[in-house]
Amino acid sequence: MKSKSWMYIVLISAVMLVITILLLRQPLLEFAIHKASQKFREKFAVELSVGESGFKGFRDIYFRDLLLVPANGDTLLSIKNFNAKISISKLVRLQLGFRELTVDTTLLSLIHRDSSDNFSFLMKRNKPAESDTAHKEPAGGFDERFMAVLDRVNDLFNERITIRQFKVSYQRGSVQEMVNIPELYFDGAVFQSSVVTSSKEGVNLWIVNGKADAGNSSYDFHVQRTRGAHFALPFIDLFDGFKVCFDSAHVQLSAKEQHGQVSLKGHFDIHNLLVSHWRISPQDVRFPSMEFRMNGYAAADSLGLMKGTVFTMNQLPVSITASYSRKPERRMKLSTEFSTSKAQDLFDAMPGGMFYTFRGFRASGQLHYHLETDIPLGRPEQLVFSSELEKKNFRIESYGTENFAKIALPFSFLAMDGDRPVRSFTVGPENPYFTPLNFISPYLQAAVLTAEDPSFMNHGGFVEESFRESIATNIRQGRFARGGSTISMQLVKNVFLSRNKSVSRKLEEILIVWLIEQNRLLSKERMFEVYLNIIEWGPNVYGIGEAARFYFNKSADELDLAESIFLASLIPSPKHFRYRFDQSGQLKPYVAGFFKVVSGRLVKREKITQAEADSLKPFVKLNGPALDFILPQDSIAPDSMDLVPIVPKIP
Repeated sequence: MKSKSWMYIVLISAVMLVITILLLRQPLLEFAIHKASQKFREKFAVELSVGESGFKGFRDIYFRDLLLVPANGDTLLSIKNFNAKISISKLVRLQLGFRELTVDTTLLSLIHRDSSDNFSFLMKRNKPAESDTAHKEPAGGFDERFMAVLDRVNDLFNERITIRQFKVSYQRGSVQEMVNIPELYFDGAVFQSSVVTSSKEGVNLWIVNGKADAGNSSYDFHVQRTRGAHFALPFIDLFDGFKVCFDSAHVQLSAKEQHGQVSLKGHFDIHNLLVSHWRISPQDVRFPSMEFRMNGYAAADSLGLMKGTVFTMNQLPVSITASYSRKPERRMKLSTEFSTSKAQDLFDAMPGGMFYTFRGFRASGQLHYHLETDIPLGRPEQLVFSSELEKKNFRIESYGTENFAKIALPFSFLAMDGDRPVRSFTVGPENPYFTPLNFISPYLQAAVLTAEDPSFMNHGGFVEESFRESIATNIRQGRFARGGSTISMQLVKNVFLSRNKSVSRKLEEILIVWLIEQNRLLSKERMFEVYLNIIEWGPNVYGIGEAARFYFNKSADELDLAESIFLASLIPSPKHFRYRFDQSGQLKPYVAGFFKVVSGRLVKREKITQAEADSLKPFVKLNGPALDFILPQDSIAPDSMDLVPIVPKIP
């Protein structure tokens, strides 16, 4: 009896609370609008105004002429009519929610005028205290946070929604882009909408439809372009010039709580995707077909992708497993793998706009790739990294745009300064400065190998330890501070590829190196010979033959130990050689450190004796045209020398 009495008391209290709220609903609504307006004014300097508001019937609420106007700015948001039916079940739980929502004539207008705009205040965040600058995980488990977001989505799709004439526009100068939704309907299960997008490239019409089962956290949506050409989507180019467009897309997602974690299943496919950004490729990149099948999870202290997760690009499936955990320590793991019964499948899967040198390339045989990495983020120096592309009966049937074996014979090389052509010259006997490897000082060869790539003569194009060190350094510094290029990679970059720093160029570089090294298209000696004869050693000084004359008025076989170490030090920044010298023409003290490190390593590799290292002084005497460049410090701007053409004369 007592339990029933308590139930009656709770029920009566809830009913009385609802009645009280209903009786006071208009004053409460006006108070809520006042508090919201005050908050916007104090926090953002934005005026929130509502022309009319109130209730219709028992639980229908409405707003008319709602405006959001920044101080001294253009109107950001205007809503003509907003009508909603309050959810009584949520109100009993002291939650504000709706059963039906109808919005008519809405305009979200983002306007940028010279140095001011009416929207940037939305993106401002409070600066963290100094004690918060170190890495700190957000409170709560990953599963809890994911379910909190999912609950909000489920609440939204528990409503009946009708939206008419909803527009989002962005205007900057003469450029105006817009997303216009003439109509959107959702009846609690089926979603239908038409969308018009307008960018500076043109106008497209889209049809969006799908199904939502909020009770089971299951969603399935389709997007199809029905009119207009392949125009870019609006607003995307605001993010550093990105450009994106596609023909159709399909998204399917479901979530379920089980075994103490959230299980995530998903499918995503997109067709005729075009992406453009200078960091990806200097050209537009086209993907005819991409598909992603997800088998994921979110637990209290970890989340990731499990077996069964597959990314397919142009018919090439790649299996993926990945995880991030924060206990007992922060750790990231990634494993990817693919196999091809036909090697050509890999090259056919390459998207247009990337891998230019492989256009028309044909190969036979089989390929298998596997990547494994395990990174303890607090101890990145202990990371595990392994990457291997294995071949079976692999054979190059024909080259495409580039013949990767062409440098086995004399060839014409085009020297570039960034994207600017400098001059071309023959890498071979026709060039009087070309120097065969056996006519290059052994000191110079040893110094360059020691400084740039000590294991070059023995590795297969890549040094995993170098990659591991680069990844660890980049993680510690929180930026891309170090690369892991070998001499093989530098050679390929100089001979076959542009100088743009893009993802596509790096991937292309890695694949060309693999082809050359693993298929023995060139000997190591020839690769090193070409490398020394094409790299830049100074302002418009290319090849060791020119460098020896430019600095010391010698031939390459006459270089001594100090001169060789000095030249090896120039390879990372050849144009700035002059800043290694003081006004009297002596090397500055900091260069002595490089001499000491390299000579010590040369002793360990038995390329020089200890006596030679002990007698070595960080001193070189310039006798060539380079001497004319040694000027008083700061007498000219550091980069002006890039504009001075220097072509050594044949003595």
